[in-house]
Amino acid sequence: MSQAERQRAALLSQLSSVEADLSHASGAISDVESKMARVEGAMGYLPSRLTNVRARGYAAMGHLEKSTELLTTKWADMAPLLKQAFLNSLQPLVSQIHALDGEAGRVRSEVNRGNISYAQSVITRLAVDASSMRNRAESEASKISAPLNELWSSVEAVDRDLRIAEKTVELTSRASFPFKENESPVLAVEGKIMTGDKSEGTLHLTNQRFVFEGQREVVLERKLFIATKKKTERTVLIDQPIGALQEISKGRVGLIAWTGIYLRFKPETRLEETPFDVKGWEADVIMRFFNYIVGGEADRDIATVKGLPVKAAPTIQVVRCPHCGAPYTREVYRGQTSVQCEYCGASIATGA
Repeated sequence: MSQAERQRAALLSQLSSVEADLSHASGAISDVESKMARVEGAMGYLPSRLTNVRARGYAAMGHLEKSTELLTTKWADMAPLLKQAFLNSLQPLVSQIHALDGEAGRVRSEVNRGNISYAQSVITRLAVDASSMRNRAESEASKISAPLNELWSSVEAVDRDLRIAEKTVELTSRASFPFKENESPVLAVEGKIMTGDKSEGTLHLTNQRFVFEGQREVVLERKLFIATKKKTERTVLIDQPIGALQEISKGRVGLIAWTGIYLRFKPETRLEETPFDVKGWEADVIMRFFNYIVGGEADRDIATVKGLPVKAAPTIQVVRCPHCGAPYTREVYRGQTSVQCEYCGASIATGA
């Protein structure tokens, strides 16, 4: 390689570094703009999404109203200050970056034409200016990004819970079973029971019950061995009061390391442990919502959202049969609305 070729290669390498610095500077500014736009957009759609799921009957997760209100109030206070900071400290840099980028382009053209001496006379100053511009843009952008990142983290948390609520409403709307009086959906997740026929279906957690609804496709018409018309049939395979569940734990299911959950029922139910194949993040969500229900928070939230009086914590009381007067001696599970008398077989309302 001749000396001229080496000089040309060195200059092009320096120019690439200059252009990279300017690209990083421009990217830092664009990133702040994007974050502000995302946050501002979220402040518009989060309240409307919450209103929609409430209108469709979802009353759990009562924290969503307060969280959304706090976010919108916080953004209303922060937005003018952050937008002004952007206009003062970052917006003026955009034209300066464009000017430096244009100069780098002209230097590259001169190098390609063989005007090495001119390029050498300006490249050092251009490199210093580009590096300085990158440092300044990134420094100013970080001052605005820090509060935006904190706010966006809260937005993502509310968005995650809203997506859970929206999916629950969607799956609940297809349910084949009726809801009981004062029963309200809390969580619905698609999954696969890993016992028996291993049916695909939906796991429903309400404030009163755990229900697994299996589904299968039924072919109604065929043409030349091809199914041309089908329908989905849903059948309730498990229906138990929420209090009959002793534990829900996360673990591996099946021969491959699939992530799933294991439902363990209380011994007196005489039900075997039942594994379900669900997505990893959904396993965590199921355990979170099970604890939310059995801890009594779901009932309190549902009552508050629906404008109903919040029930006091249950006290121990004897349940007697209204027909024969005999006491019911077994455990009444949370969410169990009636039991059968051990002596005369009559149905006893529990008031749950």
